[in-house]
Amino acid sequence: MQVSYIEHKTAQLNQNLLRKFEEAFQKQIHVSSKFIGERRIKSRVGSRVSFFPSKKNCGLISLESNLELAHAISLEREEDILQYRTQAVKIYLNEQQYIIPDFIIRTMYGFEVHEIKPNLETLSEIKVSRFKLVEKILKNYNINFRTFDRTTLLSKEDYIFLNISYQRANHKKIIKSDLEKAELIIKKRVFNNKNELYDFMKSNNLEEIIADYLIFYKKVLGF
Repeated sequence: MQVSYIEHKTAQLNQNLLRKFEEAFQKQIHVSSKFIGERRIKSRVGSRVSFFPSKKNCGLISLESNLELAHAISLEREEDILQYRTQAVKIYLNEQQYIIPDFIIRTMYGFEVHEIKPNLETLSEIKVSRFKLVEKILKNYNINFRTFDRTTLLSKEDYIFLNISYQRANHKKIIKSDLEKAELIIKKRVFNNKNELYDFMKSNNLEEIIADYLIFYKKVLGF
């Protein structure tokens, strides 16, 4: 099948894309402990810049919405997600236009690109066509392209609770033998809510932060 000039030119512009992904993950952390991407995230009307202290990435991940925070929390919890970055790589659509994805992901199986939108059903035709083009470009490099919105992200109630659990669980080092004991004694037990789990930890002379760890990393309760 004959390739058009535009497709050929786009392929040329993106010929080093895999190397750019690798370099994004090799990039040294800023002195402020933040990861600096291709586009500096700044506050704008209706948005608030925040920083998620990612243990998985050993640094602060810049976010510009609560939806992105919800997604970062989900990525932090998934075992097959090795690392992730925000606003880190340019993907050229043509000679004049490019996009900088919300998230690039390194998984156990390769790279992924994730875009976060409030509502995918209300995207303009232009935005939809751009996403389709991005998906096509990335497919040439065996990179998966995925989109998320409020319907597929954690609810506000869940991500607030999980963020608190994450901060508590990582506030200080958990004793390995205590964690192993906790994982053993919760097997085949059913807990109706987090308070039951906290009480169970205390009744077995274990710290509540172990319950937070077990909840966040999907060992119990099913969040």
